[in-house]
Amino acid sequence: MFKIPKINIKDKARSSANLNSRTSIEENSKRILSKDLGFDIHESYKELRTNIMFSLPGSGCKVISVTSGIASEGKSTTCFNAAITFAETGAKVIVIDCDLRRPNVANLLHIRKEKGLSNILINDCKLEDAVIKTEYSNLDTIIAGKIPPNPAELLSSAPMKELIKTLREKYDYIFLDTPPVNVVTDASLLTTIVDGYIIVIKQLRAEKSALVETVRKLNFVDAKILGFILNGVKYTKMGYGKYGYGKYGYGKYGYGKYGKYYNNTENQ
Repeated sequence: MFKIPKINIKDKARSSANLNSRTSIEENSKRILSKDLGFDIHESYKELRTNIMFSLPGSGCKVISVTSGIASEGKSTTCFNAAITFAETGAKVIVIDCDLRRPNVANLLHIRKEKGLSNILINDCKLEDAVIKTEYSNLDTIIAGKIPPNPAELLSSAPMKELIKTLREKYDYIFLDTPPVNVVTDASLLTTIVDGYIIVIKQLRAEKSALVETVRKLNFVDAKILGFILNGVKYTKMGYGKYGYGKYGYGKYGYGKYGKYYNNTENQ
């Protein structure tokens, strides 16, 4: 007699979550700058590059943190695309995935290497073994590495400061992909080694109150805010259309949901 197998609801939910995660990764990978993306997108990032250059004048390497207020506002994609545009000028650029809780860079670039930032900071590998040359000229990256139990402590440690000091001598620009400010303290802890912060805001994702809180927390640690990037803007024939903040807030997408996601390492 044919028997119908029992379905484990938890396994089914986990499988669905994994599928959604993979789909999201593929969609984000398609947003990395390439010839397939529109002219207007390339020009927008070039304008961002110009604004950053004017905001950080003078010689020497510049360290820039790209962050957001809450999760899934597009900071990782924005960070890497900004780095690409700087590399296109001939500047030597490196992107470091400093989100040691929910890393994205390795997935965006389809990198399978395991060694990364966390491994460097605990002296598990040498810097040169963790640096990865990307397909883009003048652009390197360091992925997050193994997810540690103490990410905040690692990012604020002496080895992290020493690492940035060493990289400043080798690169013109260092871009740090850092966790959302309203969720964990990691991004704020880097203020002593960062020259400026860029805050990414996704339209219809965060409320005005989330942005205000992000700015307040960065100002509290005397961080230099270079500016804001409004991501995912919806256009109409007449312009931006009827879109704005207010639909999503802390209750649905804020601290609780993101914090819970951080504690789940199955999909990291």
